[in-house]
Amino acid sequence: MSTSDGDPPPDTAPPQSSPNPRPGSPPARVWALTLAAGLAAGFVAWLVVEVFHDRLQPALLNTGGMPTPEQANSAAKGRAAALTLETSLAFGALGAALGAALGAAGGAVRRSTRSALTAAISGAVLGAVAGVVTPQLVLPVHFRFDNPDANDLPLAILIQGGIAAAVGAAGGAALALGLGGQTPRLVLGGLAGGVVGTLFYEVVGALAFPLDGTARPISATAVTRLLARLAVALLASACATGSLKWNLENPDATDPTPR
Repeated sequence: MSTSDGDPPPDTAPPQSSPNPRPGSPPARVWALTLAAGLAAGFVAWLVVEVFHDRLQPALLNTGGMPTPEQANSAAKGRAAALTLETSLAFGALGAALGAALGAAGGAVRRSTRSALTAAISGAVLGAVAGVVTPQLVLPVHFRFDNPDANDLPLAILIQGGIAAAVGAAGGAALALGLGGQTPRLVLGGLAGGVVGTLFYEVVGALAFPLDGTARPISATAVTRLLARLAVALLASACATGSLKWNLENPDATDPTPR
């Protein structure tokens, strides 16, 4: 059927799709998946920390008197090596758990089992490497400037924030891999979230747990160690998700709009 001038009726014209879909915030389902992933990762990493906490410390120096300078120096090096190893294991576990959880969450958003599995494995490896290697690079700064009798908050934020930034960036990369795009945006979001999580933990720790050594790479109590893991994992997940741009023209889409 046509009009008198040969044009098709208005109601039969094909719908026009928007050439530039509007980006916006992710839907609630994406937030739920990524925040649950962050929560689970923080809790799992905390359990791993508790398994080996304080078991790596060298035996107390027993000389029967005043230790010689060589003995004191050797004992200090042993304690530093043990703390470096424990910190690397703790953040390696956090990085692996966060990378695996966010990678799986990204694949779940796409409803793709293959994407979830691939991103979870890749994210676990990337996060573990970031969490293990970064302490080796930054802890020498801690040992050089740390005063055991002071709660040096700026130094703690610098050291722990640097490690958490690397772990958060790895988690953001894993989420991007699971989602299939927006890698630079999500990496930066995860990195920022790791830093913000450290700031939150250090401020709360200084105010609420002043005697628990929260300025140390590994704090003295199980509660503050749990808080440290959850703060970094949850805020890295939240900031990475918040940096994601979604296609508002098709809110039921399973893939974000690549940008």
